[in-house]
Amino acid sequence: PTILKVCKSTGFQAVELRTTHKHGVEPTISKSKRGEVKKQFADAGIKIWGSGSVCQFHENDPKVVSKNIETCKAFVDLVHDLGGAGVKVRPNGFVKGVDKAKTLAQIGQALIPCGKAAHSAGVEIWVEVHGNGTSEPAAMATIMKECDHPSVGVTWNSNPTDIQNGSIKAGLELLKPWIK
Repeated sequence: PTILKVCKSTGFQAVELRTTHKHGVEPTISKSKRGEVKKQFADAGIKIWGSGSVCQFHENDPKVVSKNIETCKAFVDLVHDLGGAGVKVRPNGFVKGVDKAKTLAQIGQALIPCGKAAHSAGVEIWVEVHGNGTSEPAAMATIMKECDHPSVGVTWNSNPTDIQNGSIKAGLELLKPWIK
């Protein structure tokens, strides 16, 4: 109710529901609760744009990566049920002592099953340009080339490190094919 009230009063028409926040709209809610949430937003004239998850795929432990893939798929189901458009995920940097190229390839490969689930559900996966080193446009382009799934794209914050010669043009041109 607070989100809806604030969105209405400020003129926002859509919202990304970030995970672990007080609103409680998480993959663990029941189908009936999902219907109630969807109706609340529809009645208020506010669109659920998607979920901002903390699913990340850079970890050095394959079990953690697999768990995050499954969690991402649960968010895909949630967003589908809510009528949203996508799920935001992120890399969160490089793991010390692990080859950076290996990490970027691992992230890209982990995004493929997420993209397949998203495609089946009619939503998208939005990879936030995020994390120490992984937020560099060249790193994100490597991830996207490795993933190469049409339902997976980039959401770009345009970080201060993206400015080259006073412009974000170079990073924008590099990431443009994947910006969702």
